[in-house]
Amino acid sequence: MARNGGFTLLEMLVVLSIALLLTTLAVPALGGVVHEREETYMLALLRADLYGAQQHAIAKRRKVSVFFTEGRGEYQAVDTHSGQRIVARTLPAPWRFQLGTLRNPLIFTDNGNIKQGGTVWVKSSKGSYKVTFLLGKGRFYVQKM
Repeated sequence: MARNGGFTLLEMLVVLSIALLLTTLAVPALGGVVHEREETYMLALLRADLYGAQQHAIAKRRKVSVFFTEGRGEYQAVDTHSGQRIVARTLPAPWRFQLGTLRNPLIFTDNGNIKQGGTVWVKSSKGSYKVTFLLGKGRFYVQKM
């Protein structure tokens, strides 16, 4: 038999089966990456919304109230002077808020400071995060617990 530089059917099947085997081994590992990216995105979104509410308070020189819905993944920021909703967000199903030492609402004063400090827990089925609001210049930070 003369070879014309091509591959036989058997060689192609061996290569394709090895590629399929490697793909099936790699797919479960990607599930953890997807969950980690979702966590990163949710926390970045929360931070951005809180900073946006603070910036609105500074720019408009008005108080902004942020309400966290206990037991659910919902929050909203409202301009207390006009009643205008600045942001309203619902996080995906496993995410929920649990109020720690913070009482609803979190209030950004007209200069961007936080009226009272405290903690809020952000929980999902895979882990939990503690968001701590400090008195003073409206600073807050997120810790993985």
